[in-house]
Amino acid sequence: MAAMAQEHKVEPLRISFLNALYLIQDEFIWCDGRSPGAIPRKLKELRANGKRLILPKKRKRKPCPRMVLRKAVKYPAIKREYATRS
Repeated sequence: MAAMAQEHKVEPLRISFLNALYLIQDEFIWCDGRSPGAIPRKLKELRANGKRLILPKKRKRKPCPRMVLRKAVKYPAIKREYATRS
């Protein structure tokens, strides 16, 4: 994947790992009955055709301040002035 990213001049994190894994697995299944010399050539072809594995750039999100939400009170609090009279 690093070689594919270098070949297409993108960073390696923009190559879809799962799709590349599935393509390589399929190639190994198809190369099962072929000669052993065909496997490296097919992997080179995969690297060359890897443009379809490139993911779009991540969008920049606006930074929003983090806030701690107050917990909802289950029962109302007893007011002090009523509690002392009884």
